[in-house]
Amino acid sequence: MKNYFLVIFALLITVSSCKLYDPEEIIPSYIYIDDIVVSAKTNEGTSIDNIIDAWVYVDGSLIGVYELPSKVPIHVEGNYNLQVYGGIKKSGSSSVRKRHDFFNSFETTLNSIPQNIDTITPVIEYESGITIWIEDFEDPGIKFSSLSYSDTNMNITLDPSEVLEGNGSGKIIFDATHLLFEAKTNESLFNSFPKAGTPVYLEFDYKSTEVLTTGIYHNNTSAATAKEEYYNLNPTNTWKKAYLELTDVISPQLSATVFDIYFEVAKDKSSLPLVYIDNIKVIF
Repeated sequence: MKNYFLVIFALLITVSSCKLYDPEEIIPSYIYIDDIVVSAKTNEGTSIDNIIDAWVYVDGSLIGVYELPSKVPIHVEGNYNLQVYGGIKKSGSSSVRKRHDFFNSFETTLNSIPQNIDTITPVIEYESGITIWIEDFEDPGIKFSSLSYSDTNMNITLDPSEVLEGNGSGKIIFDATHLLFEAKTNESLFNSFPKAGTPVYLEFDYKSTEVLTTGIYHNNTSAATAKEEYYNLNPTNTWKKAYLELTDVISPQLSATVFDIYFEVAKDKSSLPLVYIDNIKVIF
């Protein structure tokens, strides 16, 4: 019996002396991420972004999602591979955050030194092989046509005080007799929207004194085109970037062979609605 207790005691000493991997036992280093910057190529439109979260991976494993700017603890020793993905509000909802599906990660190798802080500003790019349709109001024509019952139109403003970037922005203005604006695309490219949950994004910058509604038209239910309202954006007196994931509204239209995107403004709270739009992208 005495020998039995000696064996148990020896085993306990052996186990307690082993250094098991426990992140809490490692004195962390830190990375400070002040911002994530989008770098768009010439044919990819604007680089203006609203990336609000960093999805941080260390050696291939997600260690957390951090609202920017943020100081991120790194519980590893020595060199490690760091990946950072850009995170957004899904369809403008602050309660639903996700990785942007069409951006590559920023990747680098760092050396984890206890209590050391590495400050980084990750630069991310669009993935290759994706489709990006752009309306940036830099050309004379507009890729949205007003519907027959719309009593006002979208025009291009060249006034520098109204333009977000470049030479022009879209402008929707009402007078006392106007009640409704609605315009949609007529874009055959959209007829090839993927389904089965494959991501489709609508991105744009906007400033508005009235609720701005967007959605799709499709021919899923009949030969006639059906309208699917998707999202209502609240008024804002400063320019904002919206990331709207159209996947949820497109994928259910299994039989649809025609798709178009629309914007709508109805006179309601504001006596004379004024809306600016720029940098519209459809990505899939």
